[in-house]
Amino acid sequence: MNRDSFLSKYRQSSLYLCQYFLDPNRWDVVPSEIRDTLRKQAWSNYIKYLDADGNLSKELDLLPENEGGIYMFFIQGQTLPEFEMYPAYIGRALCTEGQNIQKRVKCYLRESRGKNRPKIINLFESWKDFLYIKYFHTSDNALIDVGEKVLIRSILPPFNSEIPDRIKFRTPQKAF
Repeated sequence: MNRDSFLSKYRQSSLYLCQYFLDPNRWDVVPSEIRDTLRKQAWSNYIKYLDADGNLSKELDLLPENEGGIYMFFIQGQTLPEFEMYPAYIGRALCTEGQNIQKRVKCYLRESRGKNRPKIINLFESWKDFLYIKYFHTSDNALIDVGEKVLIRSILPPFNSEIPDRIKFRTPQKAF
């Protein structure tokens, strides 16, 4: 059966369509220092976002409460889990007195039950049982800010609403 015919016949399947973009040109325009820094960060292992009862996973309590960072929500497929990892959403938490990565990551469950973030609501309605996160933590707000923008522009995750239009890269200056 033709793929499009299959999706037309089984409309339920189209609700679970995952689409993202692989365009190495968008990553190649990022200065190598930033690419290298993002690649070398100590990204966490995968953490399941919700437990079997639909509550926040206890593993989220281990996220730092005194640092910011960048996090990614992934949809983890069940057929061949080691191959089915779909980047769904990229976000950041700056390192400030009122914000940290644990607090920011945990608030998505509440936001998924609200009305102000339709893409987050959709993410949770369709994928809550298959939702995982990875993150790295740091107190470097400049890295957090530019890193989030670079990753969103390079991956174009389907549940991010805003794609940064321009990113300003500064040429490193010698300190002495």
